[in-house]
Amino acid sequence: MFKRKKSDKLSDKEIQDALVRIRKTYDDYIISYMTPIDEKTGFEDRYITALHARVNLTRFIKDEIEHLQALIKGRKDEASRKKVSAAKPASTNKKGFADQIMEELERKIESYPEIEINDDASVEVKKLYGALNELDKNHWRTLSKFIRKVHSSTVSYNLENRLLRMTTVGGDHVPPELDRYLFLLQQKGKYSSELFREAQECIKRASFFLHELRHILLECQDRGLMDESVEIAFNYVENIISDFRLKDLKRF
Repeated sequence: MFKRKKSDKLSDKEIQDALVRIRKTYDDYIISYMTPIDEKTGFEDRYITALHARVNLTRFIKDEIEHLQALIKGRKDEASRKKVSAAKPASTNKKGFADQIMEELERKIESYPEIEINDDASVEVKKLYGALNELDKNHWRTLSKFIRKVHSSTVSYNLENRLLRMTTVGGDHVPPELDRYLFLLQQKGKYSSELFREAQECIKRASFFLHELRHILLECQDRGLMDESVEIAFNYVENIISDFRLKDLKRF
């Protein structure tokens, strides 16, 4: 059904090809064994979770292929024993690699405050923008003053404007950068694919800001320019990037 790849990492095309084959195999499995679509739905949910958590998709694909092969083997064994009615299919609640990564992420970000946006909003978005609020309230005055001193008012002003768009509450009681996300949430599932993409865009905008701020501060740290209060703020930025798994989500 599936061929093994010799190298460790799949290319984007190979990942897409594998996803097509997995979905086709699920369709064949459902038709052949007259099963509900729950298993395929479970796969799609786990795939969305994997994208959301930015896990290693090569590892995810391998996990899912093994799971699907186990399902098919289980059904074939049932048929050979002629105990279809008594046998149980493999669990639809299999905790795969993506689930484990997401649980680890949720544990790491548990201590961060949440912003109020919508009950259906992603926990990661609520926590990440809550973390930005804390950065704004507790550290930005120190950072802004420091950046103006060692760089320029323009650099500080540009960063501050971006932070304000992610923290200052507007007419809908959310920051401007979350306006579209809130609108899609309020449509009650009408635009689920757009909703997922917008959540990722919200995370990406926050991550780009944090990485650019970190880059400026890291240069200053290397030059020995930071005092204790700036070090504390810098460590907070570092912790957000680490805890929210944003290390590779940057513009440069």
